[in-house]
Amino acid sequence: MSWIENILKDNNPETMEELITRADQVRRKFRGEAVYLRGLIEFTNYCQRNCYYCGLRRDNNAINRYRLSAKEIIDLALQANQMGFQSLALQSGENPDRKTVDFLVRVVSEIRELTTRDSSIGLGITLSVGELSYADYKRLYEAGGHRYLLRIETTDPQLFASIHPPSQTLEKRIECLKALKDIGYQVGTGIMVGLPGQTPDHLLADLQFFVDMDVDMIGMGPYIPHPQTPMGREPSASQVDPWVHTLKVMALTRILMPDINMVASTALQSLRPDGLKWGLRAGANVVMPILTPIKYREDYRLYADKKYKSFPQLKEEIEEAGFRLGLWQWGDSLRWAKRQQQSEDNKVAGHLQAEEAM
Repeated sequence: MSWIENILKDNNPETMEELITRADQVRRKFRGEAVYLRGLIEFTNYCQRNCYYCGLRRDNNAINRYRLSAKEIIDLALQANQMGFQSLALQSGENPDRKTVDFLVRVVSEIRELTTRDSSIGLGITLSVGELSYADYKRLYEAGGHRYLLRIETTDPQLFASIHPPSQTLEKRIECLKALKDIGYQVGTGIMVGLPGQTPDHLLADLQFFVDMDVDMIGMGPYIPHPQTPMGREPSASQVDPWVHTLKVMALTRILMPDINMVASTALQSLRPDGLKWGLRAGANVVMPILTPIKYREDYRLYADKKYKSFPQLKEEIEEAGFRLGLWQWGDSLRWAKRQQQSEDNKVAGHLQAEEAM
């Protein structure tokens, strides 16, 4: 992957433009012009983890903690369904306790039941609630969750340790990703770009990880410090530019993995007003309009200066960038669909061989 290394270390604007153009071509060829929606419901900002970079960290006492009721979440889900989103993303801080998992299983089950009564496919559900046990992941899958986003943030052990307390390990994160894939989820991961101490070589290793793990979805964005975190209070330099290298890694990911789904993150849009346009040009084909009630949004900030755009504004920007909304569609990862089909073909072949042997 020496050509990728050269791109990551090349500061020539023309190289950047050529890369973005190539990623856009690949995205249009393999995923078309549709931009799929995931209505984002940030249902609680309680978190038992203490990541050094995150505004939701357990020890941040400067935010008001909240938790949406089951009815609030379900009402928002039905609203999204009526608007044609067809897919939700349920996100929260990490709370791997029995009460929280039981609650989420009930909510996911009810959303699926209510949105499939008319024999439609109902709402697709992406979950992003952190590290859980294999059994809990399976319960949520059986309840109706079928996509799961668990960002690895960085694949370098030392860099990972520098942004997390010792109780959180890279090995555990990878173990969870493998469990999700084994269960059958469409598996998503991603990184923060511009972390203190991060280098182009780190990003090269991250890209290799995406390919080796054969993930179905990518959600990545620039690192933006939060002032009420250890990392935000003690800023440190990075060897990579959060804006430029986020776009570079997105574009390279799209070129290396043409059939995945990739999100144009809110963080990218928060860094620059034209972040959505550039994210789509760099290969993104998913956008996550925020459905979290306005009264709670100020208290769900993983990073500082998080920007919010209304659905009409997102629609206008998507269309101005030359794309169209993929309404009334799940917009699943084609990479996952191909893997599922291959699995079914292998099962059929196995049955045929067994019958022939009898």
